[in-house]
Amino acid sequence: MQGAILKSFTYGDSGGNGAGVFLLDKELTSEEKQQIAADIGLSETAFVLAEDENNYNVSFYTPLCEVDLCGHATIAAFFYLGLTGYIKGFNEIKKVYQHTKLGKLEIDAVFKGSTIDYVLMQQQTPKIYDEFNGEDLSEIAKSINTAVENVGLKDFTIKPAIVSTGLKDIIIPVKSRDILNKLNVNMDLINELSHIYDVVGYHVYTIENNQVFARNFAPRVGIDEECATGTSNGALGCLLYSKSIISDEISVIQGESMNESSQIYVKVENINNTLDVRVGGKASIVNLFE
Repeated sequence: MQGAILKSFTYGDSGGNGAGVFLLDKELTSEEKQQIAADIGLSETAFVLAEDENNYNVSFYTPLCEVDLCGHATIAAFFYLGLTGYIKGFNEIKKVYQHTKLGKLEIDAVFKGSTIDYVLMQQQTPKIYDEFNGEDLSEIAKSINTAVENVGLKDFTIKPAIVSTGLKDIIIPVKSRDILNKLNVNMDLINELSHIYDVVGYHVYTIENNQVFARNFAPRVGIDEECATGTSNGALGCLLYSKSIISDEISVIQGESMNESSQIYVKVENINNTLDVRVGGKASIVNLFE
């Protein structure tokens, strides 16, 4: 077994979201994985067992529990597989597959020369649930400690909605970058509403000068806030695409209020009336485990 801590979705030379990655020689028990993830203490740790050079079984653990999928840990895992030579390529997009609790998902490992450059991950077929109105909308605004009139986008008509591209989140628009960065949210109420609506957490965003900015809160799974989330931004891209607010791709800057600005790319394509959503970014090694 070999492992590393990497930061995914780095923005220039800064930011990114830390994830543990362990490449396994043999399968570990759930209890062993949970203990390792707790010891690492990062929001997620990925455990990877190769079937062959194109197929990898991947499981994801927070310090508290197993989750079905994690975007930034996927980026870290497959970037690390490229760095260590498990996945090889030369000036090409090498397509490989991860097998998760949510099924088989395609990964694009993009090589510049023989060096891994960035990774894109396919997400599950998106599902958009009901929007929030009335008292439910007021409760959402209360949980992020802002006025109801601050919820929405300045130039578009859109309300909070539950969206999933693998994990369900409440996707919440606010009307300015300043409002977003100054949010002082109520973690206890977010946790309570996350249980009520059966979501992982909140993904709060705004758009200024055609740039998307976001924050993510998931106290239900032990993460108060993190600076980069792949699956949540995939859900956000899908929602904005469905409302004709974006054409086919966005760049999201997340973590600005944490002084950990990260960059996440989202691509959405309509293939035979089904949305194909991919989330990508770069990664860098922070620490290696012997």
